[in-house]
Amino acid sequence: MVNAFGYWQHQNINNATATYLDDLQQAIGHIQSLSGSIDAIEIWNGETGWPGDGGSDYGDAKAGTKNAATFYKTGVCAALDWGYNVFYFEAFDEAWKPMSKGDTGDQGDETHWGAFTADRKLKFSLSC
Repeated sequence: MVNAFGYWQHQNINNATATYLDDLQQAIGHIQSLSGSIDAIEIWNGETGWPGDGGSDYGDAKAGTKNAATFYKTGVCAALDWGYNVFYFEAFDEAWKPMSKGDTGDQGDETHWGAFTADRKLKFSLSC
């Protein structure tokens, strides 16, 4: 299980997919160096995503539904095309979540990460 986020590495949407896929490849390379092969190992991306409109920016990573859709189409779809299983974080916006405090002490909104709104409306196409 590998978690990879271009967003949490402060990446602008134009570099987020490259960072995400590089993270996956580095983790898979490490797994292969330990196991001698990845043929017998099922690789899962345990968590990735991008916050939609109303979410918090993180450095050069700007929240927004357009950026979330771009990351899904270019990053998630690429990982799926390579044969990896991907858990997209997250299925639905979660309005019940409290504000979170990051390592800088800044408050952040994590209620807008869903591919769907809290009332189950699709924000962007999930087709690849």
